[in-house]
Amino acid sequence: MKRFLLCLTILLSGWSAFGQQDAMYSQYMFNPFAINPAYAGTRNSYSAVLLHRSQWVGINDAPRTQSFAVHAPVTKYKIAWGLNVMNDRIGPTRNIMAGGTVAYHLPLGESTLSFGLRGGVVNTVLDRNVLDFKDETDPFNVGGSVSSLVPTFDFGMYYYKKKIFAGLSINHLTRHEYNFDGFSNDDLFLRTHVMLNAGYVFEFNRKVMFKPSILAKFVENAPPSVDVNANFLLYQKLWLGISFRSTNSIIFLADFNITDYLRIGYAYDLNYTPLGNYSNGSHEVLIGFDFNIQKKQAESPRYL
Repeated sequence: MKRFLLCLTILLSGWSAFGQQDAMYSQYMFNPFAINPAYAGTRNSYSAVLLHRSQWVGINDAPRTQSFAVHAPVTKYKIAWGLNVMNDRIGPTRNIMAGGTVAYHLPLGESTLSFGLRGGVVNTVLDRNVLDFKDETDPFNVGGSVSSLVPTFDFGMYYYKKKIFAGLSINHLTRHEYNFDGFSNDDLFLRTHVMLNAGYVFEFNRKVMFKPSILAKFVENAPPSVDVNANFLLYQKLWLGISFRSTNSIIFLADFNITDYLRIGYAYDLNYTPLGNYSNGSHEVLIGFDFNIQKKQAESPRYL
């Protein structure tokens, strides 16, 4: 029992040394709805993003993440909605999250303050078939899998105008405990994640724009993580950027606006911790769609 609970604690704490109970993203600046429910509706179009991330390539059972997010423009009642689905694998565990969002946008002159609430469920499955027990007679060496389904609630605030934005999100407000086959442990729960981010756009001319931004993340029992980002938009089409993550990596980014409604993005994480000696970095691919059914001009993606 103790060994099994210890294994669960290490896995479900989200590899706390890396602050990763929730899936990690490097292109969150091009997909803010993934980290903040209050972002829903800010693009003035039906916006959808598909993303795949392969982390620590070269290491067996390293994290693999797929996510889909969609949100709709603000209605005449200042309400927006959105949906998130995420599949995240880490070793023998698999986390599946699905959530729905409602956001309210409060106009403040030339700027807007949005409030968002996301509610959903997280299903965590532990595949015991891939666990390596030193003692083959261990009573928990029985194969099969166990799972636990828990609710989760996130809250966000997002302030934005044409060239500036700032956001606060608090994920897993209720810190629900996992329960596997009738037993639980005080360390097996959804840990609250607090994220603060902000950025500003400097428009040098119509051909070159510069958007510095910052993201600070705080997770219980994990060191704070700070990302400092510098992104340039060239000819209204191509984003090129670099990010420095305080805990483990340097990130190189590119995002290309193929058309007004289609964009693709790529990020490569170069890990500078000892783990980098055993992996070939992390790769992340993003495809974004913006559809304006009502035929109104969509908000330029360069600012949001």
